[in-house]
Amino acid sequence: MQLVTTSAKRGNSTLKTIAISIKAHLLKYYCSIFVYKGKETLKVPFMLKRIPHSDLVIIEGEKKTKDYLKMQKAMGKFYLNDFFAKFDIINSNGRFLEVGPGTGYQTVLVSEKYKPKEIIGLEYSSDMVKVATKYTEQKKLTDRIKYIVGSVENSDLVLSLGKFDIIYSTFSLHHWTDPKTGIKNLYNALDDNGVLFIYDFHREGLFYYINIKRGVWESIRASYTEEEIIKLLSELSIQNYIIRKKSLYLDFIVIKN
Repeated sequence: MQLVTTSAKRGNSTLKTIAISIKAHLLKYYCSIFVYKGKETLKVPFMLKRIPHSDLVIIEGEKKTKDYLKMQKAMGKFYLNDFFAKFDIINSNGRFLEVGPGTGYQTVLVSEKYKPKEIIGLEYSSDMVKVATKYTEQKKLTDRIKYIVGSVENSDLVLSLGKFDIIYSTFSLHHWTDPKTGIKNLYNALDDNGVLFIYDFHREGLFYYINIKRGVWESIRASYTEEEIIKLLSELSIQNYIIRKKSLYLDFIVIKN
């Protein structure tokens, strides 16, 4: 028979306390905490507060926008395969609207891969539009791609662009000041059986806590949860949608019918 000494018991008790502490921190990171009340255990949701960008992010100046083009190309290695796998499902050959095309890198890729009749890129930064236009000229696609300076929240502007078969946006939603108005405008701009495809980050998990106040990490803290997207779509009386989360990303598809 093996005897367990008092000191060994204390040691086991200390290890158990440490283990419980570690588990509590991990549970917190995974968006839920446990509250102990007597012998009962209650699970309470742990909501990660959304932290919007302090200012509307507008990249201006020729050097900054060209640097952003390099960044877009580098970042594409991490998400484009996933993005195109979803786009393959919704593809049509009609008119496309891209919200937040930036320097036009992804716009050109979409045009080359799917060959739509036309892509309109709606971009808030006039300097981005200048770089995107030059990039599109280099790729000899100006007959199929046009860029317009403006905001997705400008109802009259979006309405003036006409109807679209596919409207898509990548890593732009979390920048919008009024996403409800933005999505409403885009939904109204869809043709019958048109598809709205929004691809962005989502706010949960360990990445939320990385203490870097710029770039991807700031964008993750400014992005939306699945529950918030469901609530937003419900408020707009939009019912025909699919939401998916994968790794850092959340995307949703809305079909107008």
